[in-house]
Amino acid sequence: MLWVSRGNYTTVKAYDQSNRTAMYKAREDYTADLMAMGAQPLDLFFYYWRDEPDANLSSRLDGMLAGFKPGDTLILQVPFFIRPLNLKRLITQIQDVYQGKVIGLVHDYYPLWAVEAAKEDTDSDPWLDQYSYRTYPVLFSLFDGLIVHGEAYKEAIKKELDFKGPIITQGPFSYRFIEDEETSAPKFQKKLVFAGNINSSNYLNQVPDTWRLDVFGGKPKEELLKKENVDYKGSYTPTELPNHLDGGFGLVWASDNFDQVTGETAQYNRLCYEHKLSLYLSKRIPVFIWKHAAPAKWVTENHLGFAVENLSDIWSIIENFTEEQYQAMQPDLTRVSHLIRNGVFAKHAAMNALLAVNETYTEF
Repeated sequence: MLWVSRGNYTTVKAYDQSNRTAMYKAREDYTADLMAMGAQPLDLFFYYWRDEPDANLSSRLDGMLAGFKPGDTLILQVPFFIRPLNLKRLITQIQDVYQGKVIGLVHDYYPLWAVEAAKEDTDSDPWLDQYSYRTYPVLFSLFDGLIVHGEAYKEAIKKELDFKGPIITQGPFSYRFIEDEETSAPKFQKKLVFAGNINSSNYLNQVPDTWRLDVFGGKPKEELLKKENVDYKGSYTPTELPNHLDGGFGLVWASDNFDQVTGETAQYNRLCYEHKLSLYLSKRIPVFIWKHAAPAKWVTENHLGFAVENLSDIWSIIENFTEEQYQAMQPDLTRVSHLIRNGVFAKHAAMNALLAVNETYTEF
């Protein structure tokens, strides 16, 4: 039987009263995808008790795994922000007591992202400290297999970990809508749409006055609000947000400045598939993405948007684009929207990983 971790996000959402972050959305959608194909949920609760007694943890794990059978497989979504020792014990108990397998579905491997912070993390306890960068290599090495964003992420993980198990690539994350909700055709509009962390995307303050830009996210600084060509649309939950995207072109970009692509997050984009890419494509909105970002080739080969070297390359393409060209992209965008909304990429990778760790893997 296949199991998938299901987080109880009630506690963490209580600290984020607006519930605007997409972190929970990606994880909840993944659980829903695998449950739709027959996986059973393994419920995990957010709590942090650094000195939790061993007897208490053992009792907790026995209860969680009460339905587990010998030879079952768990897909565990990571990172999961509890005491790492609890995850270690969960993994080893499945492997040793049930002769089962544990696959890590990697949303993020933070040492690949915040490289400098990882280098400076030398005093933490990788098993007891909740936010230790040193946890990742020792914890991930316990998995029987991994599911990662794409080929670039796979190669980076192999280099970091010397991981010997199978590593399966997924591609874009899912973006589920309210059940039975249909997408309306996006409008052809000569504008860019940005959804995400506004105040960490410093290049937004430097966009030329000739651009037309819709921005979604936490309230920006006054500098951006004063720009007449920037329309701040507000902040919405990840479930509400798709209903407020009406057309134009989605911007998938990370950089510390406008003139060139710089910063740790930008370099991480060479490896990862951003969740906002799935958001735009689920709404059939073509995207602009950095030429060196991990999904760029996939985007262009499937006629889902444009890969450019610099932000300055974007507006001339939009200016010269026609409604006929925009509509000509819709069949491909509609096809991929359906795949993303129905979790096809996630389900496909999960099945390949399940077969791989159980030594019956033949790539579909």
